[in-house]
Amino acid sequence: MGALARNHAGEVLAAMACKGQGAVDAEVAEACSLRRALQWAHSLTFRRIVVESDCTTIVSAITSETLKMNSSLVLILLDCKALLASFESCRVQHVRRVGNAAAHELARRALSAEADEFWMDVIPATIMSIVTGDMHHI
Repeated sequence: MGALARNHAGEVLAAMACKGQGAVDAEVAEACSLRRALQWAHSLTFRRIVVESDCTTIVSAITSETLKMNSSLVLILLDCKALLASFESCRVQHVRRVGNAAAHELARRALSAEADEFWMDVIPATIMSIVTGDMHHI
């Protein structure tokens, strides 16, 4: 999975590329990635966040009042909702896949990495060039 933390102006503050946990389907993988990103944001002591995902199903589920999905997905999303409640302010929104290219590149990077990777302030140039393109699609 890949995630970026940006400030209000869109500047990248931090990034991570982490190995997945062997999810059996795409929606479970997306939900697990959301949970991991929220845990990461919490550990960085962010108080106000906007979460963007290109998975319409997960965004709809996490923003709805009730969860009507398979049980394993519901448990992960309940964890996500609890994490979201720990922030002073939070919003979850859908972004088109073309506007989420940097996160996808970080996820691809994680597949070949020996260990999870985290960056603060200095982000790899290959990711920064994609971030610039993402900004035009958000």
